[in-house]
Amino acid sequence: MDIRTSNTCFNCENLSSDLLCLEHKTKVDVFSVCDDHSYKNFFSKNSNCGNCISFNMDSCKHPNSATEGMLCIDWQPSA
Repeated sequence: MDIRTSNTCFNCENLSSDLLCLEHKTKVDVFSVCDDHSYKNFFSKNSNCGNCISFNMDSCKHPNSATEGMLCIDWQPSA
């Protein structure tokens, strides 16, 4: 079986934190795709609050819901 990564809007660098495509100026969801996809290479299934640079910091955009293991679209790699 050949397993590949899907080029959905969820892993595109044109996606804003409020699920707006900055390239097409339209709302998208996790299952949306397009031909202008630009892969966000640092975001993966292992990207979660526990290893985000903003976890438990003032820079966290979702401090009331951020928990270890939670996947977040605003995830940033920790140093």
